[in-house]
Amino acid sequence: MTTHTLRVAIIGAGPAGIYAGNILGKAVRDAGGTVGIDLFDTLPAPYGLIRYGVAPDHPRIKGIVTSLHEMLDAGSIRFLGNVGYGTDLSLDDLRAHYHAVIFATGAIRDAQLSIPGAELPGCFGAADFVSWFDGHPDAPGNGPSTPARSP
Repeated sequence: MTTHTLRVAIIGAGPAGIYAGNILGKAVRDAGGTVGIDLFDTLPAPYGLIRYGVAPDHPRIKGIVTSLHEMLDAGSIRFLGNVGYGTDLSLDDLRAHYHAVIFATGAIRDAQLSIPGAELPGCFGAADFVSWFDGHPDAPGNGPSTPARSP
C-alpha cells in the first residue's frame, strides 16, 4: 500500500493557526494518515496576539505560549517566519505545493470607532496601542502615531 502525505500550509502563526495545525495533525494521524504542515507568518516568531497583543501584566494569558510551544515541539508542524502572504508567497505558489491552505491571520488593525472625536489627534485604537506597548516589530518605537482607523 502506498502512503500519501497530506501537505497543508497555514498562513498565520498565532493561536488559531497553531491550534488548527495541531487539531488537523492529530485527526490525520488518528485516521492512519500522515501530514506535513507548514506554518507561515510575516513576523519572525510565532504566537501572534499572545506574543504581541497581551500586556505583560497578564501572565496567566501569556502562559498559553507554553501550550503553543509544546504543539510546535511535537514535530508535525514546521514554522517559517518572516514570510509574507501576498509578497513572498502567492495563492498560486501555495496551490502548487500544498493540498490545502488554511488562512488564520486574525485582525491586524483596529476597526473604525463610530464615536465623535475618533478622528482627532491622540485617539488611538487598542490594537495600535497594545502593539506598541508589547513591542510588535511593525509598531513605531515612539508609540502610536496615527488615530484609530479602519482596515
